[in-house]
Amino acid sequence: MKRIALLVTTLLLVACQKDQKGYSITADTEGFEEGTMVYVNAVSQSRRPIIIDSTTIQNQKFQIKLPAPESNDFNYLTFKDLRGNVLFLAENNPIEMTIYKDSMRSSIVKGGTENELFFSYAKTVKKYGEEKLKLSNEYQIATKLGETNKAIKIAAKREELVEAEKQFRKDLANNNSSSLVSIMALTDLLNLKIVSAKEAKEQFNSIADTLKTSRLGKNLNQLIANAMAVSMQKRIDIGSTAEDFSAPTPEGKMLSLKQSMGKITIIDFWASWCKPCRMENPNVVNVYKKYHDKGLNIISVSLDKKQEAWTKAISDDNLDWNHVSNLQFWQEPIAQAYGVRSIPATFILDEKGNVIAKNLRGPALEEKISELLAQQSL
Repeated sequence: MKRIALLVTTLLLVACQKDQKGYSITADTEGFEEGTMVYVNAVSQSRRPIIIDSTTIQNQKFQIKLPAPESNDFNYLTFKDLRGNVLFLAENNPIEMTIYKDSMRSSIVKGGTENELFFSYAKTVKKYGEEKLKLSNEYQIATKLGETNKAIKIAAKREELVEAEKQFRKDLANNNSSSLVSIMALTDLLNLKIVSAKEAKEQFNSIADTLKTSRLGKNLNQLIANAMAVSMQKRIDIGSTAEDFSAPTPEGKMLSLKQSMGKITIIDFWASWCKPCRMENPNVVNVYKKYHDKGLNIISVSLDKKQEAWTKAISDDNLDWNHVSNLQFWQEPIAQAYGVRSIPATFILDEKGNVIAKNLRGPALEEKISELLAQQSL
């Protein structure tokens, strides 16, 4: 009976050990004082660093066991009263480090597929940077010495290197969609303008869902949204043709820009919660009353979230013209299509739908409307 109980206990212990998840960091250090405190830091979703554990250096070594990471992210080690840190990816694999007090950036981190991929990526990018710098220096020397043919060859070689680096980054992002390093590579590609916002969005959609909801994934998603907004803003600018749209009115009917056009049309982006918008509304009302009969139309697009607040503001401010909204706040698709990143924002269109002015307020708005309608009557 005792033997059976002992066997059951042993099996339970083995089962518990299998269920346990976590990882350890084992490090050799050089140059640190005995007893130096070591802190393991994580970054919260609010981007604030938090200390999750600590230990001390004994005989130029330390070891620390850590729980399984809650999400894919970078962690880093810091040391009491010392500058610098040692970066690593938290994953459920043992990590071995060699840390140099006087050159923490040169520290060696081994262990885990994520760390292996990350440090390989960082090492390769660094190598490309060094080679490009070397060629740039050689090009400048050849140019100063008047060695034109040599300078041309160096420039061509550097361009080949630049293209090779771009392809390396793209391949890493494409071929590692389940790794956090792909998020990092894609972020670099977007920041360096190697890929467009649209390309980055398509690639982001293929990444594992768990990565999309990570801190770095959320940051990249916001970066892509901002880049897409900027690109759309550049496209719909003065001289561009306004993009048609349709959205619900306060009564729930669909209304398009095309249906709202006059000789001159103002697309007005606003919201009931926007104080500058509400302060500008009386001026817009006066302009509309003065010039509506002469051919001015307005269609307002609200970035409100609540129907009641939206319709109340329309009534309170006497905004007697066309209104539409999807009630999606800053996710309003019309605002995103027009690259609107702050409100109030206005686009003034001619009768063909071409944008002829933007973001005019106060007396400047009336002066422009008066001038445009006067030209229409000639």
